[in-house]
Amino acid sequence: MWKLLIILILLIYLLNKISVVLMRAFGRPQSPPPFPRGNPGDVNVNQDGKQSAKRGSIKGGEYVDYEEVK
Repeated sequence: MWKLLIILILLIYLLNKISVVLMRAFGRPQSPPPFPRGNPGDVNVNQDGKQSAKRGSIKGGEYVDYEEVK
């Protein structure tokens, strides 16, 4: 019984190591997604006309009073 358990554990361990080696050898290289790079600290703002239209359609709500619970 113990021999079977040890053999199964070793087999799983070896299959794991073999799969890692194969993935490194035949897998696609991971490249970071392309994005525009600027100087550190620069701010890039993209404005859409859709967002500004949504802001104009929101109407004000009513004031709701609340009490603090301690």
